[in-house]
Amino acid sequence: RVAAAGDPYQLVENWAQLPAGTPWGLMSAVDVDAKGNIYALQRSDPTSKVIVLDSKGKYLKTWGEGEFPSAHTLRVFDGAVWITDRKLQQALKFDTDGKLLLALGQKGVAGDNNSQDSFNGVSDVAVGKKGDIFVSDGEGPNTRVVKFSRDGKFIKFWGAKGSGPGEFNTPHNIAIDSRGHVWVCDRGNKRLEEFDEDGNFLSQTTVFGAASTIFITKRDVMYVTSQPPTNEIIIGTTDGKIQGRIEGLNNAQGLTVDAKGAVYVSESDGKSIAKYVKK
Repeated sequence: RVAAAGDPYQLVENWAQLPAGTPWGLMSAVDVDAKGNIYALQRSDPTSKVIVLDSKGKYLKTWGEGEFPSAHTLRVFDGAVWITDRKLQQALKFDTDGKLLLALGQKGVAGDNNSQDSFNGVSDVAVGKKGDIFVSDGEGPNTRVVKFSRDGKFIKFWGAKGSGPGEFNTPHNIAIDSRGHVWVCDRGNKRLEEFDEDGNFLSQTTVFGAASTIFITKRDVMYVTSQPPTNEIIIGTTDGKIQGRIEGLNNAQGLTVDAKGAVYVSESDGKSIAKYVKK
């Protein structure tokens, strides 16, 4: 696991101080809150849970143990922790101590691609400037993005199976830039697609490879994981200019960037949360 030649990032060895005898499990996602605390989502091995660390890697707490039968993504927005689960078929909003605040989707109920209250393959969540909630529903038979109001009321959805503009083949991850544009990792079509907040197609790019996971900074720098065999993070701008790469990852399933520019990567096969900092 190394940074690419000429890349300004280096791996921080043993940065996290987990309790004695506690290894990382199969790590599905990672994000950071406004205080710099790290929230790491463990999918399994032996159980699902959220592990919370401070910015220096000190262990703070664990919550949600065993609550997520098929945990997929974790995101932190406005002091709330969102988790998607593909078996529960829900996007769940918690406070930072694990108290449930809002649930989107019917627990254990699979909806079709036109459903207003059910998912089938819920994969990720993004929250817009106005508080609107966007859910990618694509880690299964559905191929769409669903938009809700801040209090969870259905607004609309867009997307259908295919490879044309505005269509999807496994919309796996989602993020919103400073303009409010919605970026979707259309993994099966090996591209990123850009939409306005109403779902109107704006552009697409293939320079980030088989885009799987995306994080966009406040300055609109995009960090995108590309699926195997490349196993790398590609760093670039919203207009498609590549700025760097971090290579040698072990099936990266999620990533985030903190206020100081440190990159955290959840590796499912590597069973770790890797941390990279600028040299």
